[in-house]
Amino acid sequence: MSQDETPAAVNRLSRKDTAQVAYYQAARCYYRPETEELIFIADDHAGKFAGHWREMNLRMDEFHRANAQYSSALEHYAGAVAKAALLPLEEEKRRRAVAAAETELEKSRAALKERLGEFSTSGMSYDDVVELIPVVQAKDGRRGKPKRYAYVKKGFFSQSQTGRKLHAVSMKGKDKKSAKESIFSKDKQGNTLISTSKLAEQLTSLEWPKIKLDLKDVLKWTGSDFDLDELKKDFVLFDWAESWNHSLNEGTEKLGANVDVTRGAQFMRFVSNVGASGEFDVQKGNVAFKGEAKSSLTLASGLVSFNAFVPDRVGWALRYTNAKGVDFNMGMLRLCLTPELSGFIGASVHLEGQLQVVMQGDQQLLAGQPGGRLPRFSERKTRGAVFHQQMAAEDEGLTLTAQGFAGARVEGSLKGSLQWLKPTPPADLNSSVAGLLQSSGEYTDFCSIGGSIAGLAGAGAKGGVICEVGTNNIVEFGAWLIYQLYRLDYGFFDLVDKEAFKAYSQYCVVRLGDTRADVYGVLVKLSAGVSSVASEFDRFISSAINEGKDRFGASKRRNQLSKNIINQSQSLLLLTPESKGILLYVLTRHGIWDHLDAGNRGDGFVPDLYGDRKAAVIWVLKSIQTISEWNKVFCRMAPDGKNLASNDDEALVVERQEQQLINFLKEGINRDQDLYKAKQEIAAIYNNLKAEIAWGYALAMNDTVYYRLNSSPNPHYPTK
Repeated sequence: MSQDETPAAVNRLSRKDTAQVAYYQAARCYYRPETEELIFIADDHAGKFAGHWREMNLRMDEFHRANAQYSSALEHYAGAVAKAALLPLEEEKRRRAVAAAETELEKSRAALKERLGEFSTSGMSYDDVVELIPVVQAKDGRRGKPKRYAYVKKGFFSQSQTGRKLHAVSMKGKDKKSAKESIFSKDKQGNTLISTSKLAEQLTSLEWPKIKLDLKDVLKWTGSDFDLDELKKDFVLFDWAESWNHSLNEGTEKLGANVDVTRGAQFMRFVSNVGASGEFDVQKGNVAFKGEAKSSLTLASGLVSFNAFVPDRVGWALRYTNAKGVDFNMGMLRLCLTPELSGFIGASVHLEGQLQVVMQGDQQLLAGQPGGRLPRFSERKTRGAVFHQQMAAEDEGLTLTAQGFAGARVEGSLKGSLQWLKPTPPADLNSSVAGLLQSSGEYTDFCSIGGSIAGLAGAGAKGGVICEVGTNNIVEFGAWLIYQLYRLDYGFFDLVDKEAFKAYSQYCVVRLGDTRADVYGVLVKLSAGVSSVASEFDRFISSAINEGKDRFGASKRRNQLSKNIINQSQSLLLLTPESKGILLYVLTRHGIWDHLDAGNRGDGFVPDLYGDRKAAVIWVLKSIQTISEWNKVFCRMAPDGKNLASNDDEALVVERQEQQLINFLKEGINRDQDLYKAKQEIAAIYNNLKAEIAWGYALAMNDTVYYRLNSSPNPHYPTK
């Protein structure tokens, strides 16, 4: 090999033909944190031993680089398609870049798993690795560059020990079973830390003459320049101890505050690429760790928090198949996960090509799912996937199982959200024609994933992840739910739990009737989610249609409801047909006490009886999107929103309910023409749709220019 071919880095291997030429000083002494032992390697085995762990680190680093390259390619593709519709040649070029990066990732994954073995679903583990800290003495007797970590397969380590190429010396003193001699101790809060004072005691109290004699007999140190006397003054192990303690202070409380040297924690650090990119140098004041910007590693505890997208950040065009076997395009969805990972199970999330949700008690956790691969990026972009009942486990990448957790150590939790590519309307819904026929979108959370189930929870697909709706995403959940109902032309939607659907409809009514800012937050605190919503709904309906002693108060509450609807008219677009039917029922209740209520006569010179209530009714009608929804709203014009129609009498029920509404609008100044006008407009728009909804455009009031113009599906949704 010429001088030009010499590797640039001292810790890299040079390959020429089948031989490996090492241009580094192979460590002959290592420290094993798990057992608190010094590991001495024979001179004739030091190169092979170092070559083994460097190869392990190299494979892991290659995998991380390929993963980063794939993420970058996806990010560039997603950014390009979000800005504008790409020309066919440009889109094909970007797709090929993603496909090439995906292929390289799979190659590096296969090479890595060949070294690590397959993930055992029964034991929830891979083949063990032994975590070591190389102790390479610098010529000045103090320390050289920041030291790295070495990870050796347990089988290779044991084989070296059996072949008398490796000798372990315990640093725990004479009483090896005594915990008080261990460097691992607990602070006042009960957290496990590394005691540097204990480490110093161990290094100075070892019987060095006897160790020298043993090593001379076993490993033949003749000619070696490794000075055992200098080891007890070496800074390497103290740097390591201080850096680990420092990492606990830097990490968040949720990611653990304990030093962990168990098998799973060692493997997690290895999979997090600590061996190739983790350094410890207290002079820097922190632990250097190279990784994706959205990843966070608490080094000492082996806990990782990061963002992951299923199937990827671009999302997946999903189809929903109803009970009749009819497919509906649901748009682009993706699962955004921010799990806290540990041990073998956490490591599997990094290593496996797809994920599974597993349960431990009532807690949802994330694990890798070995075997099978998600369809390639090109397949996902062209054929999409069928969601819910029709999606196979290998397609979905999410299964529900409790197997394999017996005796397994699991920490952290699964958190995240379901996101959808939301169609966004222009700022002015009544603006000119220019720009109206293009609708940009962005991914928005509409459902969260937590460690426990609370609030409006829908179980979703069997074998899938359980989601919850919290106070921070109830509005987006409503937007997603109503848009999916719109896609189904308000047909039955069984992807959401029935009780959760009912609770959402009730919540919408309560929110419009209540002036509190965070009604949902109040309801969730009352009791366990759905039941609290139902109780609050019953109280509201009872007070708003009271025919007893508080009839005057009921009139006041109906007036307040009408004012809230007028002031929050856009929120009507987030209501289910059941909610709208209930509102129409409550708004049209009237009697003697309502006539005596001065608040029902309006502010004009000519009294307009029930003016605000009539205006609120018209707003509800304006929010209706299709003839199908129109019929469903009138069939649910009841105090509980239940369907009043049965079998084939829907048309008769709608006609009867329409007449009741006309009779109410005739009170005072005649408003019944508004009803006929609204119905005619909706019928005309529906006929223009040619039996198709305007999928891909945001919902809007049916009297806007935006609503009238967008009468056919958006060709750019959901790609942008």
